Order: sequence, then C-alpha cells, then structure tokens
Amino acid sequence: MSDSEDGGGRESAPPRTPARTFFADRLAGLEAGARAELASDEVSHVRAARIRAGRRLAVIDGAGSRWEAELVALDRRRASCRLLAPLPPEPALPLHLWAPVANRDRSLWLVEKVVEVGAATITWIEWERSRSVADAGRSEGFLRRAEGRAKAAMKQSGRSWLPRLKGSVMPEEALRRHDGAGWLADAEGRPWLAAVIGRGRKGRRAASGLTVAVGPEGGLTDPERRRCLEAGFEPVALGPAALRFETAAVVAVAAAAAMLADEDYEAGDEVMT
Repeated sequence: MSDSEDGGGRESAPPRTPARTFFADRLAGLEAGARAELASDEVSHVRAARIRAGRRLAVIDGAGSRWEAELVALDRRRASCRLLAPLPPEPALPLHLWAPVANRDRSLWLVEKVVEVGAATITWIEWERSRSVADAGRSEGFLRRAEGRAKAAMKQSGRSWLPRLKGSVMPEEALRRHDGAGWLADAEGRPWLAAVIGRGRKGRRAASGLTVAVGPEGGLTDPERRRCLEAGFEPVALGPAALRFETAAVVAVAAAAAMLADEDYEAGDEVMT
C-alpha cells in the first residue's frame, strides 16, 4: 500500500489547515507538546467562534512562529492550547512604509491592506501638508486602533509577522535615519513597472530593504520632495490617475512586496527584517 492510500485503497486526504488563527503569548523556543496561552484579548474571539476544547486552531505570535494547536482549556478569562506541529514559516519582507499623517478612518483602512500584502513597518510622517489633520498617526489611541487592525489583517491573511507601528515622525528625522533603497510615490516619476525591472537589472538587493514613501493629500512640498530625492528615493509613478493617499500606499506596497518576494524566491534565502 502506498503512503497516499489508506487500507481501503483510497487516497488519504491532505493535511487540513486549521480554520481559525489566534495570537498566543511567548511561542519562541517552545516544542511540540508544550502548552501556550492565547493572548488575553483573544479569549472572547475564541468564545465567539464557538471553539471547544479538543478543536484544532492555528496560533501565531507576530514574530514568525506559527503552530497548529489543540485547544485544551477555556474559561471566561483564559484560553490555553497544546502545540501540535509547526506550520511552514513565512519570510518577513524588508518592506517599510512611510504613510502621511492623515484622515483617521482612511489611515486605518490603509493599515489593514498593507499588512495583508506584507509591510514590515509603518511609520506616520508629519509632512508639511499633514499639519492640519486633527488625529491620525499622532495619538496613542490611534496607534492602539491601528495595532488592532494590523492584528486582524495578519490573522486573516495568514501572515506571521506583526508590523512595527510608529508615529508621528518629522520627515527630517525619518530621512536622517533612512538607510537602503526607497521609492517615492510621485506623479513625475517613472512607471512603477519600469522601476521594478530597473531594480532587477541592477542586481538583487533584497537584504538592504525598501522603503515606500507616500505623501499627504496635495502632495509633498518642493523642498520635501527635493530632500527625499537627495536621500536616495526614486520617484515612482503609479499610473495616470490621481490616487488618494491610502490607495497610493496600497498600490506601491503591493508592487514592492511582489518584487521583494520574487527576489527572495530566486535567491533561495529567507528574507528577514
């Protein structure tokens, strides 16, 4: 009898991926059979999903660890599981987004989408034309909401890495710390596909990382744009249409993620932040 058949000659079903994913605390260093506690804010989600002891689930810690697990205990305040087998690791792309301080709701939508496509960090930049915005990227309350959206997007998309969120940062400070390649979403730049092809012709540089910078509504001022170019950012056009800042961010991050993932695949190495 072959490994793919059971005693009745039928092909066995492939391993089933757990249907629901939850955050667990401190998975690093654990082995199969160990017990892990779900994050406290996940207990209500487990109860709402009507998952009972003995059911399978996936657990992640936001730092690369992914396990198939079995729920072993659940009460009103705690949920614990037994680790069964590690799930295939997902490489973290060295992809960083500079988003403008901008409208709160649209900024939260941006967080969801760029986490789904693989951003490793999101930093909110206080561009000159961001200064009239009341609150999106500045307050601790906004960052807490953004982290919640990021966690939900990470679980939904099956990713393993929770991005680091930081806000708000003045452009002078961000540019001073910038190291590596950069794309500046800019209508006067060359088309993004040409930028991808050009990067490939220059050689693989995945390990250096890539920062995508997106300006606010109204764009960057001329001095801001000039400073970005002087810091090594390449102006990249995303198409002929005028895009909202959140749409521009998602388009640019998605293009960069696809390029970096392809570089990682061809190099045959795991890309880490």
